[in-house]
Amino acid sequence: MNRNYPISVSDINMQRRFPNEISSIVVDYLVDDPPALQNVALICHDFASLAQSRIFERVSLEDGSKLASGYMPWSRWSRYQRHDYVPLMYRFNALLSNPQASFLGKFVRRLDLDPCLGPLRTMEHAEVDVTISSIFQQLPSLTELRINHGRCEHFGAVETYLSQQLEELWIGHTTIHDQKCFEYFQNMLTSLTALTRFTVNNCSLSHALDVGSNPIRALIFPSSLKAACITGTNERTFRALGIGLECPQAPVLSSFLSDFRNEVEDRSILWNGLGTNSSIILDVGNMMYWPSGLTMWNRADPIASYLPAMISVTRGMKGPNLTLCCSQLYQLIAYFAHFISVLPESVRRICIDFNAGATDGPPDLHHLDGWVKLDNTLTDRHAIGLLESVCFRCTERVISGNSPSFESGTCLDRTILNRVARLLHRSDVAGILEIDYTTLFSEF
Repeated sequence: MNRNYPISVSDINMQRRFPNEISSIVVDYLVDDPPALQNVALICHDFASLAQSRIFERVSLEDGSKLASGYMPWSRWSRYQRHDYVPLMYRFNALLSNPQASFLGKFVRRLDLDPCLGPLRTMEHAEVDVTISSIFQQLPSLTELRINHGRCEHFGAVETYLSQQLEELWIGHTTIHDQKCFEYFQNMLTSLTALTRFTVNNCSLSHALDVGSNPIRALIFPSSLKAACITGTNERTFRALGIGLECPQAPVLSSFLSDFRNEVEDRSILWNGLGTNSSIILDVGNMMYWPSGLTMWNRADPIASYLPAMISVTRGMKGPNLTLCCSQLYQLIAYFAHFISVLPESVRRICIDFNAGATDGPPDLHHLDGWVKLDNTLTDRHAIGLLESVCFRCTERVISGNSPSFESGTCLDRTILNRVARLLHRSDVAGILEIDYTTLFSEF
């Protein structure tokens, strides 16, 4: 370098500056490694501006979630007991309220929060609720929200600040316990004009809502909704949703996911509300649900014990499409042989969707006689004109759930698809067997 000419600051910046294309490649490569992204953001302004949008795209404010799962070290638990500890939710709100950092709110696309985890459970509800409302106001690009242990104040905040922008909403571990909470919940749903996916996990309507001669009120989905996932709830909630789906303003859902818990319950009102246009996805897990009084030590015929629940849960289905979402436990195959034999006549196209990330497979590990029974059931149903096709796929789950259908191991195993045609030879010869290799992720 010629030292006779002075070097300006702009010259130094030009020499040190990475091309934007290179910076973007580096940041995109680290998108699934938050600690690495945070380190990259410290290199220079260029990397910081690129990394920030990825770092803040998904924000979890579930303070103490590892503690609730039993994985938090005692040293960290002690920190939560300190009177001067500031919860993550409060710190994030302070960050967004800082004029120099408020721009970060525009990067947030998904927000996870639980106002009952960690130190928040001991704080005044009003203070927590004000903080949540403040955060909602500062997230103009938020399209996906997940709330655990929600209260009516949170439903009201969603209605006030997020009604025009939310596209996906997940609510878990919440009980609609009184009339006031029901109205807040319904008003929130009605206000969500852009919502397309709605998931409810372990939520239910309380018996305290029973009033007058018509104890079950309609729970109405927003008109924009395309897909709903309702799991871990009670028959009362299913009835309320079914009544709501029969209302004139109810949406026509393309898919509806529910769960099977081996309990005799009437969902016919729900199926009637869904009609013939919705594809029904039934999460059967690994089918290891023991009915009352039956244990693995005294069961004489466990499959027979499932039949009353199988019949009652599917009674009244009107649509032709049914997907059975499951793990890869080999015992599932014999259960499917019985399950399919008692399905309503309206069900003509069946899909069995194994979890590619399951750790209990493969489903042909033992007792291949279950596959023989399933093959006979399928061909018999086809012979009387009640089955057009049966499709097998093995997908990676893109939504969270509590059952083995959604658990994920360290690697994916789709090899069962290579053996289905041999295991179901009669169905293959009959031309009703389809094997889907192209769908890699669950469609819901």
